[in-house]
Amino acid sequence: MPTSRLLTIAQVLTGTAAALALLYFLRNIIIPLVIAFVLVVIVDALVQSIQRRWPGAPGWVVSGLAGVLVILGTSAGLFILSRGAVQLVQQGPALLVRLDGLVADVGRSLHLARPFHIEAIVAKIDWKQVGGFLLAGVQGVGGTVILIVIYFCFMLFGRKRIGEKHDAMASASPGDRSPNRVLQLIAANFRTYLWIQTITGAMITAAAAAVMIAVHLDNVLFWAVIFFLLTFIPNIGVTVGSIAPALFALLQFPSAWQAIAIFVVIQAAAFVVGNIIYPRMQAETQNIDPLATIFALSFWTLLWGISGAFLAVPLTLALMMIFAQFDSTRWVAAILSNDGKPDFRKSA
Repeated sequence: MPTSRLLTIAQVLTGTAAALALLYFLRNIIIPLVIAFVLVVIVDALVQSIQRRWPGAPGWVVSGLAGVLVILGTSAGLFILSRGAVQLVQQGPALLVRLDGLVADVGRSLHLARPFHIEAIVAKIDWKQVGGFLLAGVQGVGGTVILIVIYFCFMLFGRKRIGEKHDAMASASPGDRSPNRVLQLIAANFRTYLWIQTITGAMITAAAAAVMIAVHLDNVLFWAVIFFLLTFIPNIGVTVGSIAPALFALLQFPSAWQAIAIFVVIQAAAFVVGNIIYPRMQAETQNIDPLATIFALSFWTLLWGISGAFLAVPLTLALMMIFAQFDSTRWVAAILSNDGKPDFRKSA
């Protein structure tokens, strides 16, 4: 193999390793930035939707209204999550007794000589250490939220200035491969992805909320918000979202039919939406191979944790669009694409 070829491979491997290291060690800064960008994309989609229905409205009014709607929606979701978490903690002792009873029943059915008791294990837990860990986690989440808000405000109020910079980049690099064009493609495909995931996720969440209300499960709003967020995690989100409330229904009720009903209804709704509605709504811009989606989910979750799981598909879409713009990396985009033809220059 020629020395120049070896040198090129070494440079690529070194650059990739350095990029991954930066993504990992700077994740506390980069993740809020990416989330803020996604929120700005949502605002931009709302702005376009409002302008189509209210064409004579001033631009600053529409932008402000869209920003307020996104902030209120996010704040309401965080409020419901925090209230639900508090209620779960308050119900902890009763749930623990119920769980201990279920475990004891299983032990008796298996004819175990020494019944297994959850309370004996819980008594050995250092709750001060657990509390400190949870407090550190809450503080970390609070810092992340503050950073997201700061990024979001600067991006939102600087949209005009950023647009002018994009135009300058486009004039410096005219054509389909200009940075402005690539950013437009990424934003357009983000909007499409978020729109489809929001609509289909809301459909499945409505079915989940209906069955949870029907069986009188506690904290329905909390579970509905959790489930809706989990629908944005590809492949496993809906499954996890159906198991969690079913398990708590098993703890809450003396019989098992409520848990079975929750799991079955959610899975049936997910099957109908995933196999009938979602394929009809899915745009050509979401041309990602299913195997690549699973790999992306595993990769970004390993790199960024739960935040990476939520951002896996948007980030993979962005990378695929960037790779598709250059001849040297189009083969990577082709591997990530579903049909092997990652041509995004016709999109947006």
